[in-house]
Amino acid sequence: MTGTTIKRVFILGIDGAGAFNRETETPHIDALLQAGARTDSAQTVFPSNSGECWGALLHGVTPDRHRSHTYIKEEQHYPKDSATPSLFSLIKKASPGSKMASFVSWKPILTGIIEDDSDIHKYAAPDDELVPAIVTYIHENPDLKLLFVQLDDVDYAGHRHGYGSAEYLTSISKADQQIGAITVAIREAGLLDDSLIIVTTDHGGGGVDDFNHGSDHEKDMTIFWGCRGPGVHADADLSGLSIMDTAAVTLRALGLPPLANADAKLPNGLFPTVE
Repeated sequence: MTGTTIKRVFILGIDGAGAFNRETETPHIDALLQAGARTDSAQTVFPSNSGECWGALLHGVTPDRHRSHTYIKEEQHYPKDSATPSLFSLIKKASPGSKMASFVSWKPILTGIIEDDSDIHKYAAPDDELVPAIVTYIHENPDLKLLFVQLDDVDYAGHRHGYGSAEYLTSISKADQQIGAITVAIREAGLLDDSLIIVTTDHGGGGVDDFNHGSDHEKDMTIFWGCRGPGVHADADLSGLSIMDTAAVTLRALGLPPLANADAKLPNGLFPTVE
């Protein structure tokens, strides 16, 4: 894949999976990332809750700066004039008319984390309905620039059955199958070889409370993260990688300037050095 320009980025997120992928079968994710770089010791942000964490991923800054969780709690829309814009806003500013989409199960992401914009295709539905819609969108929109996905059933299983429980681990394997279905759509649409695909999660769970998350315990804070795409170095140094760094990786992949005054950093050696 070396020498090919990255034309689009897929961010495939599994809510609440932490690093528990190590404890169950995830053959589709493993196969996808075999040609890429990955770590099971990345860190999310504190407090390790979805609003704070997905906000950090999409904005590249700490929760006290993006404040997405506050907008979600108060049922307010993320301000378009924020000093910490999302990837969607940054991409639109740099490349007006770019086709972008967000498919989520947890609907507050669409308003409290991502800005209101008619140019962004937004869709919320349960995971089982979400994935077919994603597959259809990929086939019908091969010229997309950014697609963000948030699957929620894993986190639901953690809250209901306990993080690390048999039911929870089964839900991770099911999410892996759904990631596989999305990957097949990417391949069938002819987009696999010139796309950057990031697969990750927002937080873990079971640290202080077997049925919850939000603490700074390592089981809540440690997450898996991986990516594959043209030029990605499998031996990149991902030690110390933060969920926030996803934003820096996305912008670099699309050839856009890094975030101004961001907390996100580009992992050492992930992409070829630009002379």
